[in-house]
Amino acid sequence: MSNRSFASWIVDRPGPAVLVTGLLGLLPLLGLGFAFFLPGAVPALVVLMRGPRAGALVAAGAAMLLALAVWFVGRPLPVGLTYATWVLGPPLALAVLFRRTESLSMSLQVAVLAGVVLLLLLHLSLGDPEQFWAPLVRDLAAEMQRRGLPMDLEQDHVVETLARTLWGWVTVLTVLLAMCALFLARWWQSRTGQQGSFGAEFQRLRLGIALGTVSAIVIAVSLLTDRPLVDDLARLFLGALMLVGLAAAHRFKASGRLGGAWLWLIYVLLVLVAPIMVAVLAGWGFVDNWLRSQRRAQPQT
Repeated sequence: MSNRSFASWIVDRPGPAVLVTGLLGLLPLLGLGFAFFLPGAVPALVVLMRGPRAGALVAAGAAMLLALAVWFVGRPLPVGLTYATWVLGPPLALAVLFRRTESLSMSLQVAVLAGVVLLLLLHLSLGDPEQFWAPLVRDLAAEMQRRGLPMDLEQDHVVETLARTLWGWVTVLTVLLAMCALFLARWWQSRTGQQGSFGAEFQRLRLGIALGTVSAIVIAVSLLTDRPLVDDLARLFLGALMLVGLAAAHRFKASGRLGGAWLWLIYVLLVLVAPIMVAVLAGWGFVDNWLRSQRRAQPQT
């Protein structure tokens, strides 16, 4: 079945859409971590093509299936519902926003701002993240050691580092996975009669002058200070600028300034040496975002 046929088939059949979303939601639980963004793409597609109500019904049905699946393997129902809300809720909200604005850039900007608000609420209301998460992380570390993990997590300071940065990583992953789900849903939609429209939209992705400037300041401050909140905000902005950098790479490829092999190499390196490539793409994204935002801000003559 082609992607065009899949998109047309899934949006016209709520029952199969719920089942497919639920099955895709099980993939990360089976160890396929890269698949976290897949389940949210289906209700997001339904929102784009059938409206928010239809998409919300698909997400709600799939959430119940996922909760029951998690309960079936011995975990409480609230755990399954929390997981389902995490993988389905943000993509659904971004799809509703995109349906109204038809702007991937606006969707990214709102997602980043929502991430900023979430981090502020977590840090201001719950205090030091290391003290909050350390007991749970130590329990998880002990369980991993009982399963034969060949490293001393306490000696390597993994527990403290993970506890200190957990809120930031969860927020960054939530934003990135939601955006990737929206990208996939929009690509599926474009295959039903708007060939090439998603590529052009993605290549115009930007963060804007205001958020771009704030991101540079926050990242610079995080390099000079040791504040958990600032570090978490910097990770969020780095993730957003990385997406802008990837969009710039695709635009360069479309215009012939970058070969297809180089684009593939970027993705391979993003998997193999993620920290370096995230920094490189974020830097590219910042420069590209600034230059294009400046051109948009100049008065037309």
